[in-house]
Amino acid sequence: MCPWCQSDLKLFNLQACAYNLLLWPKIRQGLGAAKYQRLLACGEYQWPLDTLIRSLKFSRKPRNARALADIFYDHVLTQYSPWPEAIIPVPLSSSRYRTRHYNQAMEIAKRLNQRSGLPLAEVCKRSKDTQPQTELSGAQRRRNLKQAFTLTGKLEVRRVAVVDDIITTGTTINSLCDTLLQHYPDLEIEVWTIAISPLHQ
Repeated sequence: MCPWCQSDLKLFNLQACAYNLLLWPKIRQGLGAAKYQRLLACGEYQWPLDTLIRSLKFSRKPRNARALADIFYDHVLTQYSPWPEAIIPVPLSSSRYRTRHYNQAMEIAKRLNQRSGLPLAEVCKRSKDTQPQTELSGAQRRRNLKQAFTLTGKLEVRRVAVVDDIITTGTTINSLCDTLLQHYPDLEIEVWTIAISPLHQ
């Protein structure tokens, strides 16, 4: 990132919420009943994070994933411990993968793997093509993502981080967590995301 964009970054004070944004009522109330125990994010979905994420997803700029992951690593992981045992990127639907040619969550997770040494656990797939969540209401999002994920591999760890680029209502993450918990009810799950949008009022 250029120095001007870096100076514009408005990052969350994670120390103030014990490195768990679920303890911040303003965020927690907008996410409903979270199926995970911890939420970590860099900041709100605003400049320059929003531009980097949009370009990553819609303008075929996978290199942005490296910058975003580096922000997350430097702002969050250098201060936070102990880390989970594996990273699970949120799977992308096959139709969107054919259009985009990469999964933005996977690209972020790959860079976090490089920086942290934490293994990638590709144990889930998106079992049905879903409508883009941005076009749907909260209730529609939940119906859209019902049984959207399938477990495809074995987990031999007790604590994981699910990685995504952005959280809005948390519906996608909760659906993936449901799938994991059906098979591993004692699994501890935390969510790592670059941005939260909108910052819940």
